[in-house]
Amino acid sequence: MIKRGSKIYSIIHLKCPRCHEGDLFTVKNAYRLKHVDKMPDYCPKCGEDFQREVGFYYGAMMISHASTTVIAVINHIIVFSIYGWELAPNLISLVVVIVGLFPLVFRSSRAIWINMFSKFDPLALQNKIERQKI
Repeated sequence: MIKRGSKIYSIIHLKCPRCHEGDLFTVKNAYRLKHVDKMPDYCPKCGEDFQREVGFYYGAMMISHASTTVIAVINHIIVFSIYGWELAPNLISLVVVIVGLFPLVFRSSRAIWINMFSKFDPLALQNKIERQKI
């Protein structure tokens, strides 16, 4: 089991990279498409800033692109071993898999990106960052 305190834990569970308690997304179900990209501005538990600057998550698109490429290659290898070079099965399976996994890839890419810039702080809950509402 992956323990709290590792970046993998934060990414898999979509938790705050600083405290591993607060949720990165306001709605847990990634397939509620209306809310797939909704994130709080700050961690409700430790106060970590999730919206560091305008355009912060543009880098997550590169992670999403790489993840989608890996998924597409694996999909093609599986379909190719069954159908060969037939175009229709390859395209249909690729579209179904990519569209079906979009919410998960989107969220995990954002989690990976923010974890690249934050580290776990075991005392984060005691040292909560107080935010003033403007």
